[in-house]
Amino acid sequence: MAAQNPINSILRDLDKDSPKFDYVLDKIIKAVVKIMNNTEELKEELIGFDDIYQTNVIDANFDYWLEVSDGKLSYKKGTNPKALFKIIINKDIIIQILKNEVSGTDAFMKGKINIEGSLSQGLRYIKLFRIFVKYLRKKNGF
Repeated sequence: MAAQNPINSILRDLDKDSPKFDYVLDKIIKAVVKIMNNTEELKEELIGFDDIYQTNVIDANFDYWLEVSDGKLSYKKGTNPKALFKIIINKDIIIQILKNEVSGTDAFMKGKINIEGSLSQGLRYIKLFRIFVKYLRKKNGF
């Protein structure tokens, strides 16, 4: 059953040493955004999360931002100067988080993720990720 999950298929291709890292991460984020925006129960969960969340993957030169607005999730590559919350992470840690080998909270507590912004924004970002992971586990055995 897990093999049917498109996110799992893409995750198998995610390797920190691959020249396709940026491409694969981009595919994962696009898949997540599509699922979040096209699943009614997830769209309802997005209400109240309105903000811009910037992520910088420092050793991949891959910056992107997510914006939640009126129950809709948007994704863009690059830097958004309006983002008041920023996560600075490396490829290794993002892969471990996506493969559920470590939690983002644990990585942060061990100093492997740096953040800039308020605690409430950070908690919303963590909850946003957990909502998606919980949904995948429930539906696809992720």
